[in-house]
Amino acid sequence: MSKKAKKPVGSYRRAFFAGLGTLLPTILTIYIITFCYSFLEEKIARPINTGVTELLKTEPAKRFYWRGLLRKEDWELDNEIIPNPPMGKEDIKFDERLAAHVPWWFGFIIAVSLVLFVGFLFRGYIGRQLVRLVERLILRVPVIKIIYPYAKQVTEFFFQEKKQITYESAVAIEYPRAGVYALGFVTNEGMQDVMTHTGEKMVSIFIPSSPTPVTGYTIQVARSALLPLGLTVDEAIRFTISGGVILPPSQISPIALKTKKIERTTPEDPMPEHQTETEA
Repeated sequence: MSKKAKKPVGSYRRAFFAGLGTLLPTILTIYIITFCYSFLEEKIARPINTGVTELLKTEPAKRFYWRGLLRKEDWELDNEIIPNPPMGKEDIKFDERLAAHVPWWFGFIIAVSLVLFVGFLFRGYIGRQLVRLVERLILRVPVIKIIYPYAKQVTEFFFQEKKQITYESAVAIEYPRAGVYALGFVTNEGMQDVMTHTGEKMVSIFIPSSPTPVTGYTIQVARSALLPLGLTVDEAIRFTISGGVILPPSQISPIALKTKKIERTTPEDPMPEHQTETEA
């Protein structure tokens, strides 16, 4: 009876995790896109719309823009409705005219354009010098100088096109013991004290966890101990998320490609190179 009672519970549990694994990637993708849109709309686009609206209410704007450029009359720049407007013209409140003149998407377009402009501007030499100048000023602020460097390192790791260390693919290292290889990413140079102690060139390695590669371990490894892999970062992440199920095409052995499976052998009875199938 106990086995029969446990079977439905196990089925429900497996179904639940299967459904969660199916829905979670889509939900996370939608959440990230929604978060980015909300950030642009609330933190950049909305203040831009508010600023432009307030600017258009000023007397210089009414003088040079509304009356001068758009040829609006004084009664059209007021919130009071006159009973009999001139023929061919409609009188609406000035606030409503402003709302129609500055639509909600105006600030969003400006925000996206601003982000692109900043990206192109600070990719050049002059832009980089300006960034360094601003960073020196930021690092003088007592509390911000503690948070800013770490936030910058994280954003540079994910968004910077050219890393300080020219590793665009993953590496393998012997971790946590000799003979066991773990997949990792080179994130930075090693710590100076560690290099002084070991007398070797060290690098910082981030070893992601499966199936959540955003968590993991950060270790210091000698550069000579790295085993470069012919993998892109995307292939390495897919391999980690799948727990090794999704093997990159370049890493599939010829035997596995031919037999559609990986043969198991023992040290006492190694399989010859020409043998492709196990004996029954």
